[in-house]
Amino acid sequence: MKYAGVFLLLALMAGTWIWLLAKDPVTAQTTPTETLWSDSLLQYLPKSIDSSILVEDNQGNQLKFKQYIAPLFNQEAMIYQDNGQWKLQRFNESAMDSLRKDDYAVARSARWEAYRNRNTSKAWSDKLKDIANMLALGDHVLVLKSQRKLLVSRNGIKLLELPINLGWSPVGNKVSDGDGKTPEGIYHLDLKTERNDNFYKSIWISYPNAEDKLMAKKRGVKPGVGIMIHGTTPAKKNAKDWTAGCIALSNKDIDSLFTHIGPGASIEIRK
Repeated sequence: MKYAGVFLLLALMAGTWIWLLAKDPVTAQTTPTETLWSDSLLQYLPKSIDSSILVEDNQGNQLKFKQYIAPLFNQEAMIYQDNGQWKLQRFNESAMDSLRKDDYAVARSARWEAYRNRNTSKAWSDKLKDIANMLALGDHVLVLKSQRKLLVSRNGIKLLELPINLGWSPVGNKVSDGDGKTPEGIYHLDLKTERNDNFYKSIWISYPNAEDKLMAKKRGVKPGVGIMIHGTTPAKKNAKDWTAGCIALSNKDIDSLFTHIGPGASIEIRK
């Protein structure tokens, strides 16, 4: 009887495990610290996810959704935008080595940050939501300096319009460090940062580009660095055009911008 009770208990445990696998295929992929991609997860994709998007790898190959979902889910890669094209950055030595050699790479800082701070233990449902949100982000930011407006669009459709403040000398293109002007031209957005200071949050802009550096060199000046979109300090809440050349949003509005834009999106700043 004693052994019969043990066998009965083991049979009950085995039956429960088999029932769980049949009920939820994700269970088969779950460990205490990590869930790896399985095609059984396709049934759990958020309804809003845009699985029609093609992503280009570093060899120029166009990848369909089922080809890039696994490395994204397993935190083996990230995606970013480059001139309106989604691209895949794999987290392997050869791919990261190529990034080391290109100081002007699109979304370079964001790509390094994603590589260094992978969270493989995140819940599988949160991973799917993150991927869906990334694929829904805007691809272009337009800044109209004279109108003090920032507009976010996706495939030419406006998603967001926000009021802005500029540098303390807003008219004209940025020429040199310390001139208080916000640059004009076409750049891309890079690392999104939650800050520990009064600027709240920021998104880096790829200024100066090669043209800006050449123009500054011809004039014998430094072009300046550190141009970004950032929040507003409490002391500047009601001030106008108070930055050193950056684009300032209210903290509420930069929260909204963070949810609508990702690394590599293009930004065009017009006079």
